[in-house]
This record gives sequence, structure tokens and C-alpha cells, in this order.
Amino acid sequence: MTISNICACGSNLSFAACCQPILDNHQSAETAEALMRSRYTAFVRKHEQHILASWHPRTRPPALNFDDNPVVWLELLIHESIEGGKNDSAGTVEFTSSYLENGQLCRLREKSQFLKEDGRWFYLRGECSVKREKIERNLPCPCGSGRKFKKCCLSG
Repeated sequence: MTISNICACGSNLSFAACCQPILDNHQSAETAEALMRSRYTAFVRKHEQHILASWHPRTRPPALNFDDNPVVWLELLIHESIEGGKNDSAGTVEFTSSYLENGQLCRLREKSQFLKEDGRWFYLRGECSVKREKIERNLPCPCGSGRKFKKCCLSG
């Protein structure tokens, strides 16, 4: 399996065996964590339809605009899942997602709340904080390409 075939959610499974069936509406996420992973993958792939459809109607925004906030997603790390299993009706997932934005390495830590209604998981809301750090131009790019930051993600 090549790196490009590995799912962005960090499961080490292929995209086809992991989040793709959820993003393509061929199956539902069985747990809150599975929905969280699919939503992260949807952000990486700019799959607005899945992000909005998996957002609870009470808190869902009318639209997303990826052009307003161009980022390069790097990594998802799940810290903890509390409840949110197949037989639960609510759950919490705490995670950190790392990304590049405007030449800075950002680490968003979020504690997300999920609800299950009519057998389907929804993202409700999250409490988050973001830490930002400037990356030196001549250091290796955090995307893992092996190139210098200035010749890789900094240059666009």
C-alpha cells in the first residue's frame, strides 16, 4: 500500500477500507470516533457535503468555504474516546489535528461532542484551543516531504 492510498485519519488502513465508504454514503459511521475520523478525512479532501451532512442540524453552519482558509492538514491524533460506541447515544472524542496555515504549524486540540439519532452519529459541538508556532524557512517541511519548508508548503 502506498502512502497516497493510506487514509488521512491515521488508522493506517487504506482510504477505500476506512473512511471512503462513509464519505461516499455507502455506510454509516458505527462509532463517534469513526465519524470523527471521517470528518477529519473530509476536511483533508475538502469534502464539504460529508462535513455538513454529519453536523447536527441544531449547530450546523449553512456552508463552509475552504477558499477562505487554505490549510495543509498534516496529522490526526486521537487522545481519548468516551462512550460513543455502537450501543451509545452520545459520546466525546478528544483529539489533536496538526496543520499548516499561513506559514505556521498549528495544533488544534478539541474535545468534540457527538449525538446518535435514528441510528446515525452527528457532530454536535467542540471545545478547542489552537497553538501556533512559526516554522523556520530552512527546516524540513512538517508535511513529511523531506524538502525544506521554503521549497515546499511555504511556497504554496
